[in-house]
Amino acid sequence: MQAIRVADGIHWVGAVDWNLRDFHGFETPNGSTYNAYLVVGEDKVALVDTVKTQFVPELLERVTEVLPPGSIDYIVVNHVEPDHNSGLREVMHAMPQAEVVASAGGVKGIEGYHGADVKVRPVGADDTIDLGGKTLKFVPMPMVHWPDSMFTYCPEVGTLMPNDAFGQHLASSERFADEVGLDFAIEELAVYYANILTPVATAVGKAIGKVADAGWVCDVIAPSHGVVWRGEAISAAMGAYDRFIAGETTNKIVIAYSTMWGSTDVLAREIADGATEAGSEVMLFDLNTAQFGHITRHLMDARALLVGSPTLHRGMLHRTAALLQYVWGIRPKGKIGGAFGSLGWSGGSTKQITDKLTETGFEMPVEPLTCQYKPDADDIAQARVWGARFAELVREPAER
Repeated sequence: MQAIRVADGIHWVGAVDWNLRDFHGFETPNGSTYNAYLVVGEDKVALVDTVKTQFVPELLERVTEVLPPGSIDYIVVNHVEPDHNSGLREVMHAMPQAEVVASAGGVKGIEGYHGADVKVRPVGADDTIDLGGKTLKFVPMPMVHWPDSMFTYCPEVGTLMPNDAFGQHLASSERFADEVGLDFAIEELAVYYANILTPVATAVGKAIGKVADAGWVCDVIAPSHGVVWRGEAISAAMGAYDRFIAGETTNKIVIAYSTMWGSTDVLAREIADGATEAGSEVMLFDLNTAQFGHITRHLMDARALLVGSPTLHRGMLHRTAALLQYVWGIRPKGKIGGAFGSLGWSGGSTKQITDKLTETGFEMPVEPLTCQYKPDADDIAQARVWGARFAELVREPAER
């Protein structure tokens, strides 16, 4: 794959990781990219972001298609996390005259990853780099999604390079959202936001506000993962972020469960039927096969999460426990929860589920639903009523 022009004088020179299937513990079935951008001015040249160490040869090949790597004057580090920065030393070796610049937090992070001998110039909101006909401006964006995060902007061509903001885990031979399909790109944007940026939604909102306050006109948004946004795709991506940041939800209920001998599976399906018949949209996930990242993407715009497990060794099954720990890390706001499950001679799973959801911040308005051994007709009827009760709770007030 060649270097690709994303704006006048700006080329994508990053790498495509076709085989990535796990990132921060959630599944990435579509792979990812580590995007880096070469900004060529009349006098000087800057490389914005680098790549994972194993992809440095690809980056250097693409840089060489535009100009010799030894002629690069600046390496801008927007974020020190290793998917963007682990290859920094190798890139510096190929660009010996380049000055490394980063936010103040980035200076500390680079030292932590690469050692104190790496010289880095800190830049902030009042700093610019003049490349000759092109200017780089910077705004530190702490906690989008690490303390060192920074946005870089080239005003002459209206190009924002916001690192993880507006990113998606998506490997593709195409580089633009309109090329892969806008609906698909927006959905991948949602999956990424749900699993990476939900815990820092307030900081993301402030970051978008800083861009607006600075008067930065964005004709291109070039993130460090996935495809680039341009043209009409810009407003679509911005609109999606507005919804994500605002925490907009629908009458959706997410049901996620593990089962051992099928009893909890029966309960889950009957709960889903009861909620659906009462007017809710339902997403049902068997944790033996479901991807956590897909579950949390749907939880983002749902109003309730119902979690089920049979009791094993006086507690819940490990897959249920793993999901709850994952959701605890994301800390979704303003949700209600419910616990259900089956038991044999002793219980315990629904108490553990209730405790973990409560700890995570879920409101728990309904008592857990349990059945012993195999669900009978009364258990099935109760499960349907229980599901319908949650449908009532998540309904818009005007619809109740």
